[in-house]
Amino acid sequence: MRKFVRSERGAVSVYLILIIVPIFLFQAVLIDFARIKLAEKETESAVKAAARSVMSAYDTELQAMGLYGLGISQDETEALFRKVFASNLSGQVSPGAFHYVDTRPVENGMRVTPVYTLASHTIFERQVLEDMKIKAPIEYTLEITDKFRKSGTKAPFHLGSQFSKEAAELEKLIDQRESALDEAWQSSEELIEKISKYHAYYQKRITELDELAAQIGIHTADEVRSEIVEVKNQLRSIQDSIRDLDMSIAALSQAGPGAVAGIQSLAASKQILGSQAQVLTQKLNELEALLQLIIKYAALLAATKLEIPANGREIQLLQQTIEPALRLAKHRNDEIRTKLNGINQGSGSGTQGGASGAYEVFQNVPVMGDDYFYRYQTAIASITALFTAFQEVINSVYLYTSDNTSRANLANNAYFSESSEFNKQQSILEKTRMDKNEATATNKRQQKNKIQAVLDQAKQSIGSCSLPNTQSSYTELYNRLQGDTGHEAGEKGLYQKYREANAQDTIVGSEIAYDLEKPEPVSLKAMGMLESFNNAAESMRNELYVNEFALTKFNYRTYGLEKDPAGQPKLSNELVDPGSHMLANQEVEYLLYGFSSCGANISSAYAEMFGFRMAIRTVEALLDPKKELLGIGSPLLVLLAAAAEGALEAFQDMNKLTKGEAVELSAKITTSALSLTYKDYLRIFLLLHSNNTKLMARMQALIELQTGKNLVQETTYIQGNGSSEVRLWFIPQIMKLLDGTGLLGCKVQGNRCRFSSTSAVAY
Repeated sequence: MRKFVRSERGAVSVYLILIIVPIFLFQAVLIDFARIKLAEKETESAVKAAARSVMSAYDTELQAMGLYGLGISQDETEALFRKVFASNLSGQVSPGAFHYVDTRPVENGMRVTPVYTLASHTIFERQVLEDMKIKAPIEYTLEITDKFRKSGTKAPFHLGSQFSKEAAELEKLIDQRESALDEAWQSSEELIEKISKYHAYYQKRITELDELAAQIGIHTADEVRSEIVEVKNQLRSIQDSIRDLDMSIAALSQAGPGAVAGIQSLAASKQILGSQAQVLTQKLNELEALLQLIIKYAALLAATKLEIPANGREIQLLQQTIEPALRLAKHRNDEIRTKLNGINQGSGSGTQGGASGAYEVFQNVPVMGDDYFYRYQTAIASITALFTAFQEVINSVYLYTSDNTSRANLANNAYFSESSEFNKQQSILEKTRMDKNEATATNKRQQKNKIQAVLDQAKQSIGSCSLPNTQSSYTELYNRLQGDTGHEAGEKGLYQKYREANAQDTIVGSEIAYDLEKPEPVSLKAMGMLESFNNAAESMRNELYVNEFALTKFNYRTYGLEKDPAGQPKLSNELVDPGSHMLANQEVEYLLYGFSSCGANISSAYAEMFGFRMAIRTVEALLDPKKELLGIGSPLLVLLAAAAEGALEAFQDMNKLTKGEAVELSAKITTSALSLTYKDYLRIFLLLHSNNTKLMARMQALIELQTGKNLVQETTYIQGNGSSEVRLWFIPQIMKLLDGTGLLGCKVQGNRCRFSSTSAVAY
């Protein structure tokens, strides 16, 4: 054994084995590792190719509208994915032949997961932007807004909007001031009337008390009552004596002729007593009459002292009504002065100066001086104070002597004279003011009536929605779009479906309602649209692409009526003609306003367009206002007069626009010719009311209504997963050891290594 161990025979072979075997093992591992990496790359490429092939099966009907969504079912998608995936693996090419990498698909190891659909506003908007960027119709929108700016409309639009805003604000202040002054004067007239009534009443009362006092003299009721008692006692005594004499005379009469002398003597005494009784009776009557005068005097005096405080309270209540009204009027008058100063300074600095003669009216707005309010309040306070002084005089007088009567009359005349003088001066001022207000109000009513007459004509010219030759009525179509309240609870329309799909509210309508009902609100709202347009035209973003998509893919009222320069009807360049849609000539109006009827959407578009044209025509009239109106000093009247002219011309413009004709923007406020069509104004309104989420939900609803394609199922982004495996040629156990290191990129199972790869593809 020792010899064998120490023998050198065969050493070279062992050495070679020790060297060659590791090299062989390394080469075997390296070859399989290289094959694994090649198979991994092949699998990734196959998954990507399969995913791209799946996405190539887009919906051609949606593609005609510039949108891309997967046009096959989930089962078809997965079948196509499996087919393409397997076809791109080397193990499936020339089965039975030698393949350095024999990658094969793993059954049940392939799947396609849809991630996003066209129902998502983010995805929908991205596709719309891509479509519109390629076709570049936004240049037309930019051209329009650029034309507006270059044609010099910005300054006149701003002027008209600013004038209407300032006129409305000033008119509100003027109305509040005049209303407060009317209230103050109404209460003042009531005060003057009461003062006149009280003066006459107390003048008569003082005279009566003076006469009673003169008749009563210095007597008191107690003294008179005491005298009456004394006289009555004396009269009673005399009457008793007369009865005694009568009895004596009767007795003597029975005595015979000799008693004649005695009877005559007694009769003479009776006569004397009778005369005394008459005197006492007369005195008693005089005393009782005097007592009645004293009682009447006391009653009148007490009543007077009670009545005057009550009358004083009425006067003070009127004063408490007049003074707050005057304070409010003065406060509003100060605000009017401040605002006019700001407007005049603006005009002086050139912001409005020279731009429009209409601003001259602000120089004629009546502003009352502080002395007007001071005199007014002082006079009312003076009248109240003098009546209070009269009340104090009356309360201090108990006996109307000549001096007291004179003092009372002087106090009574004092407040009446103050009231009469105030009425004489103030009534002239108030009558002038109210006559002017009435004349202005009458003029305003006339202008409003003119505007109303045009608005009534415009409402009759809005037109109705004609029903095309379809089996479904517009009501049924709108029920599908917007939902029907008559259906069972919970059933919603397509619009609500796409709003819910994007976690948004499902309120129907855009809350943008335009009507042609009342002249003044219509005029003011129309002028406000100009400033809104100026602001919107300066901040254009992706919304414009979405808006242009709406105008190119959907129809509107004058679609098919507009003519090209050659006089031929303008044809759509889209793959699908919007004129063939079920909602004929109303889709863009629906997208704008979102109401559940054709009439509501069409009338809103007409009313807003009328308002926009009316605003432009009103600005033209404001540039050359009627001189006789400027002197009246009512900015709102000037605006209404301009609006009356503007409304009539706007109505004529609308008759052309609704026929598909182009109307010149303005011949007075633009430096270059610019004509716009009905479609152009819709483009402006889409810009003014930019609300992409609601607009896109309505677009999605219209697309599903027209094509029947449920965009919730129209996949635009998929994730493909594929699994494959490759056979290991050499030592799987060694590869198994490397499996846990993460170097292989696959999982060793027996003598095969399995791969999993994922690829995401979107339109």
